[in-house]
Amino acid sequence: MLYVTDLNGNTEPLNHIQRVEINEEVNGAFTLALTSFFHANNPGHALIEEESVIHTGDYDFRVKQLKENKGRKEIIALSTFFDLVGHRQDDIYGGTRTFNEFASFVFAGTGWTFESVDVSGSQFIPNFGTDNVIKLITALCKVYECEYKILPGNRVQFAKQIGPDNDAQYRYGHNVQTLSKSVDTTNLRTVIKGFGGNGLAITYTSPYAEKYGEIEAGPLENEDYFTADEMLPVLKEELQDYPDVTIELDSIELTDKEVGERVWLIYEPMDIEFQTRVMSKKSTIRNDKWVTLSVTIGNTVPRSLSDILTDVNINIDENNKRTKSRIEQTNDRIELAVERFAGEMLEAYSKIELTADEIRQEVAVINRELEEGIENSNSLISQTATQIRQEVNTEVRRVDGRVDSANSSITQLASQVSIKADSSTVSALGTRVNSVEWNLDAANAQISQKVSQTDYNGNTIVSMINQTPSYVEINASKINLVGAVTVLSDISGNLGTITAGNINIWESLYVGAGLYLRGGAGGNYTGIYFGSTQIMQDSSGWLVYTGGMRGRNAVMEFTGKVDFSRAEVVGLK
Repeated sequence: MLYVTDLNGNTEPLNHIQRVEINEEVNGAFTLALTSFFHANNPGHALIEEESVIHTGDYDFRVKQLKENKGRKEIIALSTFFDLVGHRQDDIYGGTRTFNEFASFVFAGTGWTFESVDVSGSQFIPNFGTDNVIKLITALCKVYECEYKILPGNRVQFAKQIGPDNDAQYRYGHNVQTLSKSVDTTNLRTVIKGFGGNGLAITYTSPYAEKYGEIEAGPLENEDYFTADEMLPVLKEELQDYPDVTIELDSIELTDKEVGERVWLIYEPMDIEFQTRVMSKKSTIRNDKWVTLSVTIGNTVPRSLSDILTDVNINIDENNKRTKSRIEQTNDRIELAVERFAGEMLEAYSKIELTADEIRQEVAVINRELEEGIENSNSLISQTATQIRQEVNTEVRRVDGRVDSANSSITQLASQVSIKADSSTVSALGTRVNSVEWNLDAANAQISQKVSQTDYNGNTIVSMINQTPSYVEINASKINLVGAVTVLSDISGNLGTITAGNINIWESLYVGAGLYLRGGAGGNYTGIYFGSTQIMQDSSGWLVYTGGMRGRNAVMEFTGKVDFSRAEVVGLK
């Protein structure tokens, strides 16, 4: 029974109808055609109009073409699945993703669901999205080389090939009654070459080369394949080593066939046997039941009855190292990555991630084996409109349990540059950390440096230098000045104890308290020595030798008690 629902939601049955056909094809086409007649017992006839929906079983079809003439309406309706041509996914969901991830994005918010029979793996689709759902499904099937089938209840099934494989066999001219036939050898080829990743090269020769000769097809290049076992089935599927044959058959022995079903066709005029498919099926209503009216079979999958797996000519050159690249793209992010695997283990990668606000670059080596242990290292550059940051990190886990790690970073702002480097060692003794920091701050007119070390006992030693326009500050437990040291200004503050060799001062020397002479060193006498023109005088100009003696202008004055008992007086008048 068929029903029709108009745009106002009114539903009535269709009773007086003729030439009712449902046509279903491998490419996803699903249409209903019928002719309805005006009759008192056909209430649905009046509801048939453009965009009305006709229901049959669990399927819905929307009227797209309508011809009306003298109480008769002829219509062609599409499955309401194709209403999704008016549903857009305006986001971008491109990049390297699994089929289910892409399909979930496509069907989001549509009211339809999907299921995948055998479509798997990840593929790269750039700029995927910003289109209507039907176009996105078509693009998805092209990339994943799959087909879809519309199921009852607003469901869609995806498979590498829809329809079962029941190993049915049809011999042309025997159990096949032909309604129409077409044979074309234009696309027949018997040899194909394949080129994969890391220098993989394969040549496949069809068993039919002995019959038709070696006719070479265009090469297949796909760096996603790294072994002969991966690429060989693809080459066999790509090569068409048989003629194009399309035969429309009547319903003899075909009433139970499904669209996409694989059937074997024995075509004796050319002495070949190959697997074909039910490309389309026409059904009609008889006694209120849908029955198969006719099917069209065609060959899209290269097969022969001989065991082609044992009749191949393969030349292989492959490398066990596997390198994969991927690109992921959404509305707000693009990520490019190259990964190298050793077997199933990721051993190195590099990637670039771009957003509207940031660019990130990263390179990493994972679990690289060294003689003394395992090394992990990575470098990272992060760039925004206001900052550039660079980092390098290395960690070595040694066989004796010790872990050595080091990292450095540079952070650059418009008015500031900061550099930092750290290294640490963790062992049974504890943790030792060395750190160096340098900061150039143009906004605050300051340069600072810091070096620190923390030993296994937790003791930390730090030295720092801070420079501003008004001062330079050095802070450390020990400051060693080696070589000539020139001081062009005052030295103030508490100097502590100064230990040195000879001190040569060519300008004035002021001492606030006493000047003490400890005694000669190296056999020298203790004393204060003057040059030929130098004198020792007080602030008034007098020569001062002790508290009771002074002299000026060749006149010496003595006050107090003067003891000359130990002196030899010469030339006294």
